[in-house]
Amino acid sequence: MSKPTPSAPLSLILTLLVLAQFVIVLDFSIVQIALPTMRTELGISLADSQWIVSAYGLTFAGFLLLSGRASDLYGRRKLFGIGLVVFALTSLAGGLAPSETVLIGARAVQGVGAAIASATGLSLLVVTFPEGPKRNRALSIFAAVSSAAFAAGVILGGVLTATLGWRSIFFVNVPIGVVTALLATRFLVESRGDPSQRRLDLPGALSVTAGLSTLVYALTNAASIGLTSLQTLLPLALSGVVLAGFLLIEHRSRAPLMPLSFLRRGAVFSANALAILTIAAVSSMIFLLTIYLQQIQGYSALSAGLAFLPTALVFLSVGGYLSAKLVTRLGPKPVLLVGMTIQTAGFLLLGQLAVGTPYLTGLLPEMLVVSLGAALSFTAFNIAALSGARKGEEGLASGLINTSTQVGGPIGLAIAVTIVGVVAAGLGASVTAAEATVAGFRYAFLGAAVLSGIGIVFALVIRSPKMVVMSKETILNATSPLSSPVPQGKRSLAMNKILVAVDGSENGERAAKYAIGLARDYNSELDVLRVVQSPSSVTPSSPRGGGSGSGILKERLDYAEKEAEAYVNSVVGEAKSAGVSIAGGTVVRASGPPANAIAETAKKEGADMIVIGTRGQGASGRLLQGSVSAGVVANSDVTVVVVR
Repeated sequence: MSKPTPSAPLSLILTLLVLAQFVIVLDFSIVQIALPTMRTELGISLADSQWIVSAYGLTFAGFLLLSGRASDLYGRRKLFGIGLVVFALTSLAGGLAPSETVLIGARAVQGVGAAIASATGLSLLVVTFPEGPKRNRALSIFAAVSSAAFAAGVILGGVLTATLGWRSIFFVNVPIGVVTALLATRFLVESRGDPSQRRLDLPGALSVTAGLSTLVYALTNAASIGLTSLQTLLPLALSGVVLAGFLLIEHRSRAPLMPLSFLRRGAVFSANALAILTIAAVSSMIFLLTIYLQQIQGYSALSAGLAFLPTALVFLSVGGYLSAKLVTRLGPKPVLLVGMTIQTAGFLLLGQLAVGTPYLTGLLPEMLVVSLGAALSFTAFNIAALSGARKGEEGLASGLINTSTQVGGPIGLAIAVTIVGVVAAGLGASVTAAEATVAGFRYAFLGAAVLSGIGIVFALVIRSPKMVVMSKETILNATSPLSSPVPQGKRSLAMNKILVAVDGSENGERAAKYAIGLARDYNSELDVLRVVQSPSSVTPSSPRGGGSGSGILKERLDYAEKEAEAYVNSVVGEAKSAGVSIAGGTVVRASGPPANAIAETAKKEGADMIVIGTRGQGASGRLLQGSVSAGVVANSDVTVVVVR
């Protein structure tokens, strides 16, 4: 397996990946504004016009998992460039399309290119940015831009269609796609997964692609002709059979496309479920409010698009900055809980919508509440979904979370449109058509609130690292360190290697004593870690002959490192004297938060438990100051024992 060494600044790499994702997601919503003009010029019926949108979504969702796994095997940069070129060329074909058939066909192939570029783009981000704050920050920007692109598409679709015509919404993709592909070839470093796993699970790939495509096709029909129609129920049942076959194939395959054990790892399953629920709810809001503003309140296409600008700004600011900071400090679970709760409240407020609801005072506040909750959640579930990926599985993880987000849109749209149709038909001629439609919107928003509420449940049960707090009295009075937290005679599989972080303090010494006893009695390997804080301007490669100030700092840092090594060696010696069979020590220089260095070292070394001391800050102190122990708990995926 190759590990990429970026030849360009990380900011440039992130810009390339984000730019590609922006135009890919943008293409979903930018087309919707231009549909009426396309229908008029090409003579497309209302029923057939849905396929201009759906053909793209079908192939996009269906080919994501295959694209992600193929990128792990055959090269992420290579497939990223191929996907962008396919996307650009088919965009050109769509813009030049002389007929409905050519346009729909171009959109279908465009979805394949988008799936390849999107899945590999996210996996390239994961392998390029080191785990911790840098990756969380990059993922938050990636997720925020993805979310904002959907809303921005409505705005740009109106502007381009009104000024340059509907074909321009496709032509704009061509230079962006080609230039990004060329720059990716120049600046990105090729990477791939485990070279020993060179086989691609074609039966699994074909079955999951066919199953997901059939599912999205069924949901598309549900949105246009009803959930109980034969055209919906038959492909829905067929998709269930095919996806069940996919699970059977994966269970028996020696090189599965998606190892079923992957879904049970950490928070992967819950994170993907939250992605489906969040996207389903938010997509329905954007779709319904676009119709509400144009058909009920008489907004132009451009004005309706501009009405979504504040929500796009929320996604960019909250999703691009605040959410990542909170996830880094607190972990994804509390952020997801808060985000889904806020989102649920926003949809309940939208459930009060009326025909004459004013935009500034009655509609915009509710839209901003939903956007705030969704922006917090988007970044958190992306980080949680990718945290379970091991080296070589980045494409698998990114393909899976991308598939969940793409499937969520048609699900939400199908539910919302079905609810609106049932409610409006039930009211009949007792009210005006506008009142019946808005009544359907209200119930659809309540349905979105239910989806968000289910998301709260998934956020509650999401798997987080376990924190066990050990007091000084418990340790001093215990006859054996094993009296807590692990019962005697019930050895956990996650006890093969224990990492203890020491800092020379009294609580650090108690943590070392507890970890030594635990490693001895459980016959576990012990790794003693000491983090030496380094100014960002002084790194291990800094020359000694630099400026006088830098030289003094370097000398002090070297001295601190030697002291740390001596202390770590003394703890290792104590552990071996106490009967620990395998014990070693590590000293790590860190310019960032020590908590991140501890969590990253534990993952790198394969530790199954972390033991760390704390000076006893309460919950409020940890929230405001971000104590080291709290940071380790938030950023680790194993049990953390905190000794006070």
